[in-house]
Amino acid sequence: MVRLAEGEVLLTDGPFTEGKEHLGGFTVITAPDLDAALKWARRLAATTTLPIEVRPLQG
Repeated sequence: MVRLAEGEVLLTDGPFTEGKEHLGGFTVITAPDLDAALKWARRLAATTTLPIEVRPLQG
């Protein structure tokens, strides 16, 4: 999870909420590795102020 807290972008383990408790958008990006994906997530969290959950997908 990448989220904005007190003006700073934080990285934490685990989902933001469990199962039915949260419904949000779904964004798919192409990134060369997890570090690059987390960089995008940090930018999105800072811009939208929403928590961003990062998960790998295989195409």
